[in-house]
Amino acid sequence: MQRILILMLFVCTSSVEAQLKAKIFIDNDFYKGLEYNDSLAMLLDIKEIQSQWINDGYLYAGLDSIMGDSRDVLVYLHRGDQAKVVLDNKETKMVIADLERTLNTYNNNGYPFASIYLDSIQINNGSLHAKTVVDPGPSIVYDSAYFFQSLTTNKSYIFKLLDIVPGEDFNERDYRRLGDKVNRSSFLTLNRETDLSFTNKKAKVFLDLTESTSSSFQGVIGIQQVPSGQTSLVGNVQLDIRNLFKSGREFFLDWERFAEESQRLSLVYKHPFIFDSRLSPSFGFLLLKQDTTFITRSIHIGAETFVSAKAELSFSYSRTVGSLLSNDLETIRSSGLADFGRSLYSLSLEKGRDRDLNQLKDIVSWQADISAGNKEINRNANLPAEYYDTITFSTNFYQFKGMFAYQKTVLKRQSFFHSLSFGAMVNDELLNNELFRIGGLTTVRGFNEKEFFVREFLLSRAEFRSYFEEGSFAYLFYDQFIYRNQQNQDNPFGIGIGFALATSSGQFTFALAMGRSEFQHVSFSAVKAHFGYISRF
Repeated sequence: MQRILILMLFVCTSSVEAQLKAKIFIDNDFYKGLEYNDSLAMLLDIKEIQSQWINDGYLYAGLDSIMGDSRDVLVYLHRGDQAKVVLDNKETKMVIADLERTLNTYNNNGYPFASIYLDSIQINNGSLHAKTVVDPGPSIVYDSAYFFQSLTTNKSYIFKLLDIVPGEDFNERDYRRLGDKVNRSSFLTLNRETDLSFTNKKAKVFLDLTESTSSSFQGVIGIQQVPSGQTSLVGNVQLDIRNLFKSGREFFLDWERFAEESQRLSLVYKHPFIFDSRLSPSFGFLLLKQDTTFITRSIHIGAETFVSAKAELSFSYSRTVGSLLSNDLETIRSSGLADFGRSLYSLSLEKGRDRDLNQLKDIVSWQADISAGNKEINRNANLPAEYYDTITFSTNFYQFKGMFAYQKTVLKRQSFFHSLSFGAMVNDELLNNELFRIGGLTTVRGFNEKEFFVREFLLSRAEFRSYFEEGSFAYLFYDQFIYRNQQNQDNPFGIGIGFALATSSGQFTFALAMGRSEFQHVSFSAVKAHFGYISRF
């Protein structure tokens, strides 16, 4: 500032009528000689030089002195050393990313109006150091949401599902993902983009949601051949309630007769957000009876929580007990059966639901499951002691399962659907009556239900669908199955055609399938027919 005043004083005392000659010195070294019409023009030129130097990093640049008369002057400028900014391009990006993380932390913890500004700049040893200050702004919490349409589902369940619980800190990241979070439910649909207002340090969310019928009752009838060569009717009944008592609770019942004197019963109940927490406990029971050979019972206790907008993480404990029904030693020995008890602890991660599997749209879903525990072999009083001579009674048990499914629209009304699933059991004393059961309409079409006993498998199900209206389509399918068990390994496949017809109250399905394996040839006499009807309510 003092140097500028010196220059201004010189301007005021100089004559504006004569041509002004100036010699410019920079840090005492002659730079060049210039001529100006008047001293004001010289002042403007010197300021321009100083501004350019500052922009180039010479933060100490300025005017030292002016000597001479009104016709000839000597101008001494000081440029000094260039300030060295310590950040290169990579470091600059890191600093910017760090500032963004700081701002996002505030935005996602109740401070959506937080800002960062530059407080001061210091130069130490030729390096530039900047000090920033965070202004968090007002603290914002969620207020009650406004629903454009009347809903019967419990509002507290919706708040928990969407992570917009009244009284909790506003979270900008969660708010931006509301559209994805609605898809956590199979019976809620978001019709348009959400809106938001802030009043008295509270955030109110505006939601246009509609409820749909997602619960279903499903019946399936199949025709298959029995070892005697005759045909037999098999069937499956499923009751799937997705919004029990309008509170988001789920109940699932699955009963299946998959062979003569063989059946399976599965019951599952899920209670969402117990005690106003983010945890949803589940309870399950499974019973499987294989003709007059063995019976297996299993109980399941678990808890699920959402770890992202669409992904759900679950922890569970299951106890499985297998009991022999037959006393025929030869049958039991040849089949590799025994009484057993098994305890497993499981961790599962799932993304996506099956709500859109029969609609013409692109979908992606996957699931991964890993289990570990121990298994013990129980002695059966009806079997001789020597049967257990080569058996290890207590062993470690590991199980792995996974699934990936997607649907891609390939033409205007056509799509390609594909699912890939796998499973593996690792145990030194693996029994046939605890293996995976594969085969039938929901796994490998063209074979009897639960026909294959497998310890390791890879299953691919591919369908080319042609939609003629929403929810109604005809399809061609190809199922490829690769498996291994204690006795053998094989790669059977199933091919066929089918269609699904949407009705006012549900969906009718029909499929014809043929399969080929090591024990079955492709033949029209071995065609499997499956009829099904899904009623939604």
